[in-house]
Amino acid sequence: MATPSFSFGSTLVLCVIFASLIALTTSNSLADLCIKCQSPKFCLQVFGLNPHRNPYELTLEAINLTFTNASDTTNKIHTFLDQTNDENLQEIYNYCLNYYESSIDILRDVEDHLLKQGIFDTLSTIGAFVQEVGSSCEDRFQEIVDDVYASTLTENNNNMRNFGSIIIVAGDLLSNSTSTNK
Repeated sequence: MATPSFSFGSTLVLCVIFASLIALTTSNSLADLCIKCQSPKFCLQVFGLNPHRNPYELTLEAINLTFTNASDTTNKIHTFLDQTNDENLQEIYNYCLNYYESSIDILRDVEDHLLKQGIFDTLSTIGAFVQEVGSSCEDRFQEIVDDVYASTLTENNNNMRNFGSIIIVAGDLLSNSTSTNK
């Protein structure tokens, strides 16, 4: 009885060692991406721990996650607009809504118009705009004279800033990559 478990255990150990050696000899695009981002922790949380994605796949996933965040935030803003009669809050929400809708329009066609054509250098501009969406919306809550409003979109705005950082780094990683498998 001891022999089969020893054999299974030995095989398992050999598999773990083999996998470790393979991981050391291949590039880990996820680690390369997340370590350079504004928030490496956020990056790892949204991408998970699967390092077996190439730069193209990570960039596309970053674009899609950002698009989803912007869409969810737009829906949230519409809900807040429906629930408030405060003109200052309506102005803030409309301001944020315009920014978020613009980001959705930009992100919607990134794969077809940029990624598939290999136009990767534009991703830094897109990432910077996404960061600006989060920053400008968050700042707008404090810009109303004589009133200080607590932002109801802080988490969404922080996510946009973090996603913008990821897009910038992903675009740089993709531009410098020799393996842009689509």
